[in-house]
Amino acid sequence: MMGAMDNWDVTLLIVAGYLAVVALVRLMARHRDQLLADLRRQMAAEKKRKRDEENERRWKQSA
Repeated sequence: MMGAMDNWDVTLLIVAGYLAVVALVRLMARHRDQLLADLRRQMAAEKKRKRDEENERRWKQSA
């Protein structure tokens, strides 16, 4: 019968679907980790900038 799927076809389809989902989840997790690392770098840079501005303001007031 043409178009009918036997057990082997169904098994291959399930395995291929599983592998596709696993690959997608790994890609999404890697992207999330990169975004979080970037946000942490930006937050640290902003914190340093504010600290430097505050130190400069204090230095100018004491001079």
